[in-house]
Amino acid sequence: MRDDFLRMLYEKHFETIFEYCLPKLGFDKDAAADCAHAVFDEAGKKYEKLRDHPNLLGWLMVTAKHKLHKAWRKNTRDTAKLIPIELAAAIPDPGDPFGAVELTDADIARITEAVLSGLGEGELEIYRLFYVEKLSFRETGERLGISEKAARARLARVKAKLKNRLAEYI
Repeated sequence: MRDDFLRMLYEKHFETIFEYCLPKLGFDKDAAADCAHAVFDEAGKKYEKLRDHPNLLGWLMVTAKHKLHKAWRKNTRDTAKLIPIELAAAIPDPGDPFGAVELTDADIARITEAVLSGLGEGELEIYRLFYVEKLSFRETGERLGISEKAARARLARVKAKLKNRLAEYI
């Protein structure tokens, strides 16, 4: 009974779950298949709850959404903690009160590059316009085709992201 139910569920909805996961995983078919299989594994564990569930596809979709979000969070955490080996030597030891004195301009440039590498193209553009070209919020907004208020909000998000990335390195 249980196996028949799960087989029916899989045959009826696997393709839908796979198609939902595919674009969210960068069109990586193997990753999308893994995600879809993880959803049906979860369904197998929750058989008792699911056999009388009024909206099986809805449950599967929400479970897929949660699996994708959990994978995204893990990937973001893992990626954020990676420090290039050549950069690690430039970061001062927090236990050494004189460590910060040893940072050279080249060290600061490498740290800056590493921190900025975590920004997307749009984020880098607003950073460059405001901090490198020294444009005002109004001018930055005009250049990007957005309002001054939107430019302020985007820059605030970029600054927060940079602050968090920098804190990971120090």
